Formats: sequence, structure tokens, C-alpha cells
Amino acid sequence: MDIRCHFYGEEFSPKVVEQLIGIKLENKIEVGDISKIGRNKGKPSDYGNGELCPPKDFKDTEDFGLHWLAVTLSKNIVFFRKCGAENIDLVIGVWYEKQCNLVFEPESIKLFGDLGIALQVSCYEDFDDGLFH
Repeated sequence: MDIRCHFYGEEFSPKVVEQLIGIKLENKIEVGDISKIGRNKGKPSDYGNGELCPPKDFKDTEDFGLHWLAVTLSKNIVFFRKCGAENIDLVIGVWYEKQCNLVFEPESIKLFGDLGIALQVSCYEDFDDGLFH
């Protein structure tokens, strides 16, 4: 399972977020950076982007870091918005074999709900195509 929160906006700066709250973001793009993928590939990006992922110690827990992400966002959502985050997407990717059952603890879901952040879940049937091994 992969859990991450995407932040993006026309004035969003992941660098400023990292400096303000000391949290490392992944897949950072500053406004004006040359895009390597997507609709702006090879052109300056017209938006900033960053992804907040649970640290490894939390990814290895029963909830894969969902509660850590909920608490971290609830404490810092104001800073993300002040740094230009117009859109905040909580995305969970699930890879499975044969059957997919998910349980999300109410406390974490409530924190996301209180912040107005929808939960997006994508499930993928696990298969061995040699790409991920």
C-alpha cells in the first residue's frame, strides 16, 4: 500500500513548505521548473507540486502511516495553504492478489474529513510483469 498527500497550486512552493515546517516532500516541482513528465513535459511548469509521504517507520505500521499523515496534516494544513496549496489530494494505492479488503481507522478518517480532504483509493491487481522486481 502506498499512501501520500499531493499538494499543488499555481503559487505553491514545496521548498518554502520544507523551510517553514521542516517536513520533507517528495516529487517536488517549483513553479517555473522544467517538467520531466505530464502535459508540460520539456516546458516550465505553471504550478508547484509536492507530495507528503509517511516516514519509513510509519509506513511499516499496521495502517501504513495513514494516522501519521492525518495528524501531520491537521497540525500543518494552514502552512500548506499559505504556501499556495490550492489542491490537496489524499491518495492511497493498493496492490493485491485474489482479494482486497481495506480498513481505515475512524480517528484518521475523521481528521481528514474535518480538514475537508477526500480520500482517493485506487486498487491494482498485483501481477508479475518483471517491471517491479
